[in-house]
Amino acid sequence: MICAIMVESMGQVKHYSAPVGGQELINLAQKLARDAERHAILSASLASQADRLMETGLRLLDPPPPPKGTPKPRAQA
Repeated sequence: MICAIMVESMGQVKHYSAPVGGQELINLAQKLARDAERHAILSASLASQADRLMETGLRLLDPPPPPKGTPKPRAQA
């Protein structure tokens, strides 16, 4: 008999306590691999969005460049 604990994609924990065959273990492993891949893709997407937001925020914090044709201030000696 094999007892397994599996975390579903929405964070729900399911406990299984029943005889498990080889094919069931393979199916479970494949499902877990698909879930892991989905989470990795979502994580990469969220990280990319965070990078874009960070870059935009940093650009907004930078002072705007002076308008062209404006003379630069001279250094006082």
